[in-house]
Amino acid sequence: SGMLGGNAGMQEEMLNKFEETRQTIEQVNTLFSDPDKTTFVCVAIPEFLSVFETERLVQELTKYNIDTHNIVVNQVLHNEGDMCRKMQARKKMQDKYLNQISELYEDFNVTIMPLQDFEVRGGDSLKGFSQYLINPYKPAKVEPSAKPSEVVKFIAEKHDLNEDEIRKELDDAGLRVPK
Repeated sequence: SGMLGGNAGMQEEMLNKFEETRQTIEQVNTLFSDPDKTTFVCVAIPEFLSVFETERLVQELTKYNIDTHNIVVNQVLHNEGDMCRKMQARKKMQDKYLNQISELYEDFNVTIMPLQDFEVRGGDSLKGFSQYLINPYKPAKVEPSAKPSEVVKFIAEKHDLNEDEIRKELDDAGLRVPK
């Protein structure tokens, strides 16, 4: 009588299925651990949690001998002249994590993908965006712009006016200019 109600044929069928599954798992492991056939491309964004999880993933995949020498960093901001204060702060934060990525993965192929002002969907959009995987994105040259405090100083000197009075008038008009 056997464990499964005495049906020896059923037991043998289960053992055969287990053996087939074991062989398939071994084949997959062999394929995944061959860097000539399989590589894992990590995709991250330049923020704390994503960098942390990417490092965890790289460590885990390395433990199983899976090649992971490619990282795509998506949604990266570039100075392109139209950045408000919040976007500049976000870029500064991203730069910190991009530096960490550069240090952590100096031996990796790291590809920087720019943040788009539209959702990348559909074949044409994806094809256009994917060019940056091969040809790195080069932001347009931006001429440095004057800071508001420099503009106030320039106007005051040019028209022989008092900077504090100009700031007060601007402030009264709802146009706050930091010193």
